[in-house]
Amino acid sequence: MKPKHEQLSSGISDILETLIVKGTGAFPGVKPNPAEIVDRVNVLTRYQPHLHDPVDFFDARLKLAVLDKAAQEQTRKSQYVAVASGLGTGFFGMPGLAIDLPVLVANTVGLVRRHSVVYGFTAIEESTSDPKPLLFALGASIGADMVIDRVGTTIGEKVGLDLGTKVVEKYLVTRISEQFATRLMTSWLPRLVPIIGTATIAALDTAFLTLAGRESARYFRQRHVAVRQYLATTHIERAQWKSIAASSSLALPGSEPPVITDLPLDPQI
Repeated sequence: MKPKHEQLSSGISDILETLIVKGTGAFPGVKPNPAEIVDRVNVLTRYQPHLHDPVDFFDARLKLAVLDKAAQEQTRKSQYVAVASGLGTGFFGMPGLAIDLPVLVANTVGLVRRHSVVYGFTAIEESTSDPKPLLFALGASIGADMVIDRVGTTIGEKVGLDLGTKVVEKYLVTRISEQFATRLMTSWLPRLVPIIGTATIAALDTAFLTLAGRESARYFRQRHVAVRQYLATTHIERAQWKSIAASSSLALPGSEPPVITDLPLDPQI
């Protein structure tokens, strides 16, 4: 029989496969609504400037603090879900983990996707064939970025594959699942004492979402700033902003903002 940590990691991997590789239909609330996020940012800015699409968030007139506030609101919503799930399933002790775990993983993935839109990146929502942007962001959010940062060289050296293969996607899911499991192992002990552990489990789930939300927002904020700086120095037309943001989304996670290269330049420059 596999150790508990390996069982947990395997379960998370299966959930991630369903959420990211096979689609989001089985988990309501994971897929964000970009229109709602744009409306909320418009309200926060009192429609100055008037925004129509997430790519408009790269407009230099829009204060970054507004996007930060919108990201914090999304994290808070996910925290409420974590509290409700933890309180509802913690009473059942260990068996409750089978219910709580999919909700927590789905909640985390949904939060990362909403933060992506908040900071103007829509590649995750518009691409149905390439899960890497979401996997990179999710890895950075739960602490697996140091492992994922080496995926290009590690996979390439071992099996001679590029970043476009299914083997790489599986590698990313596995690494993220292992880190996810490591962080969640603290939830096992409180579940041995169901009634006493109920509030504790809710607190642990909320703390997990809080940390993941902070790192997720930081990840996309860094990329947002990098894109803004690139746009400011190159004076690229708005029609090209989306492709530039998509390119940034494919940058491997790391401690520094991504360096944007090989992007289309304004032919008038």
